[in-house]
Amino acid sequence: MGKTIATVFPSVKAMGMGLVTKIFYLTAKTITRTVAEDTFNLLMNHGLHMKVTTITAKEKICILDKPDCNPTSCPRAKGHFDRVNDAVFDLVTNENEITRDLILSYSKKHNVCPFEMSLDVTLWSDAIICDYNYAFDPNVYLRRFFNNDKQEDYVFLIDEAHNLVDRAREMYSATLCKDDFLIVKGFVKDINPKLSKLLSTCNKDLLTLRRECDEFELVEDISVFCMHLMQLMTEYETFLQEYNSDDRDELLQLYMDIRNFLNIYEILDDYYTIYTDYDENDRFRIKLQCMDPSRNLTKYYEKGRSVILFSATLLPIKYYKEQLGGKEDDYAVYAPSSFIVSNRLIMVASDVSTKYSRRNEREYRKILDYIKSFVNKRIGNYMVFFPSYQMMDLLADMASDEIAGLVMQKSNMTEEEREAFLEGFVENPKESRVGFCVMGGIFSEGIDLKNSRLIGAIIVGTGLPMVCNERELFRGYFDERNGRGFDYAYLYQGMNKVLQSAGRVIRTKEDRGAILLLDDRFLKAEYYQLFPKEWFPFEPVNPTTMDRMLSDFWNV
Repeated sequence: MGKTIATVFPSVKAMGMGLVTKIFYLTAKTITRTVAEDTFNLLMNHGLHMKVTTITAKEKICILDKPDCNPTSCPRAKGHFDRVNDAVFDLVTNENEITRDLILSYSKKHNVCPFEMSLDVTLWSDAIICDYNYAFDPNVYLRRFFNNDKQEDYVFLIDEAHNLVDRAREMYSATLCKDDFLIVKGFVKDINPKLSKLLSTCNKDLLTLRRECDEFELVEDISVFCMHLMQLMTEYETFLQEYNSDDRDELLQLYMDIRNFLNIYEILDDYYTIYTDYDENDRFRIKLQCMDPSRNLTKYYEKGRSVILFSATLLPIKYYKEQLGGKEDDYAVYAPSSFIVSNRLIMVASDVSTKYSRRNEREYRKILDYIKSFVNKRIGNYMVFFPSYQMMDLLADMASDEIAGLVMQKSNMTEEEREAFLEGFVENPKESRVGFCVMGGIFSEGIDLKNSRLIGAIIVGTGLPMVCNERELFRGYFDERNGRGFDYAYLYQGMNKVLQSAGRVIRTKEDRGAILLLDDRFLKAEYYQLFPKEWFPFEPVNPTTMDRMLSDFWNV
């Protein structure tokens, strides 16, 4: 519908009127940054003159396999500061749309670090496209812009803002693992006995907490432990200034973790919970868990003039407004769909479920039969979204000889692999292509497969997160605060994944497509009340009625 241009264009106009000095376009995923770049490019093709820079994470743009900003390890690091001013001048005087490829090209030309160069370039940029954490993460934020309490004429455009809730909770949380203290103690015991003793004291504190924790335990007071951490940090910092060795990275990591833990401890309030548990490798840990990020986000919002959060799926708006720091008098705009209702068919299967209690071979066979009937009705490109890799793999094994053109999302795909996957969804295909993907993954939001590149989506299940100790902690916390624990911990996140996945189908006014929701829970009020307005009316179906409806829809 054009959310990006609808937010970028008025921000650019405000800059022209002298109301805004810099635009920060903030995203959660690499793929949505491309949309922002394309939007600024569109405006530049219509006469806009401004510098737009995209920041790429250090790990993704570094010339080494693993970043190591040491002159002995990186050929770009030695003499970087002698050359970087010329590199930046060369780039900003010759280019306006400063993308990752241009940063790499100019940094190679001048033999400088591409990441550090990109940060320097932002000082001369009118708009910066980057990840959320460069504006909001207390460990990563761009200090050159946000390191004081002064309010600047910045505007924050926050894309796919539904992602910011969980991301912000993690940004403002902190974790320490007991084993890390023992590992570092092993390194330093013969070098610095005082540091070793202080590490032992903190380890004993965690050992005491571990004895009280069978699986998961809430903790009321950790003031003594934090006092010991502060004593440790004084000696730790002195040691790191003098010590240089191959072990330095591991030593530095614990130092950074402790520093972050103490920083988060300083802002602890009733929006936090402290707990201990064991990670997937059975390592004991303590976590300061941010339950509600709204206060922390607001502090960062106040560094700018204006904040616009947007997404196709900010439903229910009250929940997102509350969690993302909205105030009672802030504007909330629901834009009605500009798409023709008759171009989209939405069906809900009434006789199938993905509840854990119903997951068996018989139910999986029903799901597979629905998928086969749906994609066999018309040659085209389809995506099927599953709640987990496990279920996707299981259904893929069952479907291997039954569904032609089946391709699957892999975990940890490279950018090249992602692009190759999407390029297979061609216009007007001669044979069907059926992509098995995961809800909440890289292909469930932020991608544009227009016209006949995607004509149908099947959503398998309600997308509810797995039940786990942390989710149950959120459930209990919000039950106590507002009686909506299940909704806040499970339902809203699950339904957001469903709506995002289904939103891949209709991308332009000319698109026609069908959407099938495979779970009878969608017919319950608490679920369908979260559907967007344009999804009504939807059609409850069984295999027979679905076949008839698809025939009528495609034969119009």
